Amino acid sequence: MDIMDPKKRKILLIAGIAGAVLVLASIIVCFVVFALPKPQEPADTAENGELIEDVQQEIEPKNISLIEGIPIDQNEEKVVAVIIENYIDSRRQMSGLSQASMVFEAEAEGGITRFLALYPYQDLERVGPVRSARPYFVKWAEMFDAAIVHAGGSTTALSKIYTSAKVFDLDCLALEGGLKYCVRDYIYYAPHNLFANLSDLRELIEEYGWSKPLTASFLQFGPLSSFTFDNEDNNAEIIHVYYPFPEYFVKWDYDKEKNIYLRNQAGEPHIDNGHDTQISASNVVVLFTEYYPVDAEGRLSMKVEGSGELNLFRDGKVIAGTWEKTDESAGLKFYGENGAELLFTPGKTWICVVNSMYSLQFE
Repeated sequence: MDIMDPKKRKILLIAGIAGAVLVLASIIVCFVVFALPKPQEPADTAENGELIEDVQQEIEPKNISLIEGIPIDQNEEKVVAVIIENYIDSRRQMSGLSQASMVFEAEAEGGITRFLALYPYQDLERVGPVRSARPYFVKWAEMFDAAIVHAGGSTTALSKIYTSAKVFDLDCLALEGGLKYCVRDYIYYAPHNLFANLSDLRELIEEYGWSKPLTASFLQFGPLSSFTFDNEDNNAEIIHVYYPFPEYFVKWDYDKEKNIYLRNQAGEPHIDNGHDTQISASNVVVLFTEYYPVDAEGRLSMKVEGSGELNLFRDGKVIAGTWEKTDESAGLKFYGENGAELLFTPGKTWICVVNSMYSLQFE
């Protein structure tokens, strides 16, 4: 039997090993090419090479409203504060009040209430009817560096607006005429027919360079579990707020399913007819202060700075507390009985300003 030369055997062994390695490499290449999934195209590129919307943008968290504590699309909030009347002849045409982030309700004169409605991000085309300013409404608007929309005002209120560096004057009596800014709807009698277009007014505000976005939260927000309730005395699913005349009595009914209070006025649901919806709020504050008439027309002098008592209603409960506004330039703060700031539930807040503890009942 022939014995293979050791050198030849060594060459054949090396060749065999090399062949095996080559076969193994071929198998690996075939597995990578044919068995593994193909890499995906970049998320922002379509097959035709055109850029498509970045999916990641859709899941990014939205901005949080500094007044409502809820997600909003806008990058910043600039408050437009509108004075809206509540006279009986104006209720049928009321529009936009249900969309306000926060509302201050207070008497004007003669026992008739009026609203200061705050719109930090809304671009509504019809809000009103717009009525005249009072000095306490101006002082509340100043806390938000607001553009204040009004139809004239008392002498004291107008003087305050003209001299304040904290509000931008938008007097609808000067802006009305045509189809922009402030428009009268002659289906209704004057003066209950003047409406503001917030979208147009925001453009005007920008033209005049009034750019003062909110920079800090007006309220503190937190869960109801942050409070301790000892008994059922804190239950408050029905709230009665009594202003001087029955036509202005207010009743709030708690809707547990939606966790909101529904507003009724003069024994009927208070409807925002422009939006065909009952007015509601996540938080209702009844703020006690002092006011009294100072002229023959019954216009009021109202305590806005200082401190006083309040009740916060949220989640079907009532929490007693105090309010404080240390001076004219300070914000309005709400404190609990323990001295810490009250926590509100995210959503709309309605502040009823009254001058007597007898003006409030709840159950």
